Amino acid sequence: MKKAVIGLIMMLVLVQLKAQERKLFWDGYDWQKIDYVTREYPEYRYWIKSAYLSGLFDAKLFYRVKAMNITKSCPDSVFTDLIEPAEMRSLITGLDSFYQDNTIKYLPLPSALIATIMIQKNRPPDEINRYIRDSQKWINELVKTLMKN
Repeated sequence: MKKAVIGLIMMLVLVQLKAQERKLFWDGYDWQKIDYVTREYPEYRYWIKSAYLSGLFDAKLFYRVKAMNITKSCPDSVFTDLIEPAEMRSLITGLDSFYQDNTIKYLPLPSALIATIMIQKNRPPDEINRYIRDSQKWINELVKTLMKN
């Protein structure tokens, strides 16, 4: 029975995401849509969100391994960044609170994840705000470029 419910929920999430037009990244709207879709079964909310974040971390690991083929020192200098898989629950809670601000809901999830980790690591607020502004500028320019084509 649980497998059928999980399958149904995953199918609903995929159908919802397929119905959107020209979507490049998951953003705050998609992140909060998981809460809506799993409102009947809140115990699955964590599983779905952690699966998405695990996929992001797996992709980072893939590119780290690919960079090792170039030179051994390259991955250490490029990938010593903020994204270190922290406690998954704290990341999910941080992203949930990050996307409560309606003015930044359209930021892509990877950018929001980096900002959330910066907040959790007590980075200076000026640095966090500058990163969020740069991310907003980047996604706005990217969308404008894509709309022209």
